[in-house]
Amino acid sequence: MRYYEFVHNLGIHSWDIPALIVAVILVVMILVHHRNQKKRLNDFEDDLDQKIQEIREEMAENQPEMAAGETVQAGEAVQANGTAKV
Repeated sequence: MRYYEFVHNLGIHSWDIPALIVAVILVVMILVHHRNQKKRLNDFEDDLDQKIQEIREEMAENQPEMAAGETVQAGEAVQANGTAKV
């Protein structure tokens, strides 16, 4: 009889407290996941920007060398597959 009075007089059921605990745990897990995902995204974007900058610097260093080293004879150009095009 005490359980019936506990459940009906207080307005809660036996599954309310465990459900509330689970809901709080889920909210905490979602917040932690969102924070970690945001950090991973920021780290990825920083790494990507750094790699793009390195590639641009490498291209800038190699650009004058390629321009000086490239000589095409009159009437002949080299295609991408290495064959001569007349």
